[in-house]
Amino acid sequence: MRLSLIAIAAAALSATPLFAQDTTAIVCHNAPCVVTFEWGSSGAMPPDPDRRYGAPSELESTFLSGLQQAGLQVARDGSAPTTLLVRITPQNKALCDMAVGTDPDYSCHTVQRASITIQQTENPKGGVRRVEVNPRCTDPKASPTFTQFGRFAANYFLFMASGQKGQRPTSIRC
Repeated sequence: MRLSLIAIAAAALSATPLFAQDTTAIVCHNAPCVVTFEWGSSGAMPPDPDRRYGAPSELESTFLSGLQQAGLQVARDGSAPTTLLVRITPQNKALCDMAVGTDPDYSCHTVQRASITIQQTENPKGGVRRVEVNPRCTDPKASPTFTQFGRFAANYFLFMASGQKGQRPTSIRC
């Protein structure tokens, strides 16, 4: 009797992954969400494209496609019960030189950090309310491009919203 119970338990355990997460609990998985981007403290328009770090629109499209590839229903406009407000803090004096020389140029701009706030009209107290995205490049003198930051922000948001355990992703290879 014991042996058959152990065999049934082993079969059930091997049929399910050990570290499976319930992805339906992530916000925007079962119901659509609207994503709004705010640039700077005033919520102004995104900055102009940069000669080294790319265009701010690349950050927005990379962030949205990263969430969509993970199965989330997100859109830039429309109406939905949940809104993801992405407040982006720009880095206005970023290093432009690929190889630092004797006279470094700090006239480029990129992203320093972002704050993603989840605003739900139906369940205002449930789930993750705010995710702070503050990546660091593996090279401390480098800054992420807009595309790198968008990809990292999407992955970091998915990690935090799903409630995964373990070490958080903190750095970008730039």
